[in-house]
Amino acid sequence: MRKTLFTHGQIYNLDQVKELNTKIRENFIKTAQDRPAEDAVKTSEVKFLKLGSIGNLINPFIQFCYSANVNAFGFDLFSLNSDKTLNYNIYQKNTEYNWHTDGEPNNPIRDIKLTCLLNLSDENYEGGDLKLFDGKERNIDNFNKIGSAVVFPSFINHRVSKVTSGSRHTLAIWWYGPKFR
Repeated sequence: MRKTLFTHGQIYNLDQVKELNTKIRENFIKTAQDRPAEDAVKTSEVKFLKLGSIGNLINPFIQFCYSANVNAFGFDLFSLNSDKTLNYNIYQKNTEYNWHTDGEPNNPIRDIKLTCLLNLSDENYEGGDLKLFDGKERNIDNFNKIGSAVVFPSFINHRVSKVTSGSRHTLAIWWYGPKFR
């Protein structure tokens, strides 16, 4: 049986998170728009950037995601390139993202195989818990740590609970592959 998720306590320390956030904020794409999952309430702010704009700083996260797939999921994945668009999610007080899955059901040639998240919060926050549903609701406590990462199949139902104080920042990579058969 395949695993539901693959987590890592900390890929980046606080100084590395701050450096990555600085580089990310310098490279936001001004024209991109968010496309939340259909029928889900999403009140967070989303900004976008290209993978290549953050250079080698993102490599430890990319390697973690690749390793997660090799060791836990075994999906056929397309290669990532520098033009890949990433989502930078900002959850302020009272913002959330209700239950949803990540996917592109109308795309005839590809599916989102993995949801890869990196916690880039550089201050403490409360609430904003990542929850997965794989037959029962599971709180992913490890993901609340600064610099931590989680990877799970994109078809797993998940949500982010309301942030009650502070600000939660995450980077999301949706890793595509050929259509599921």
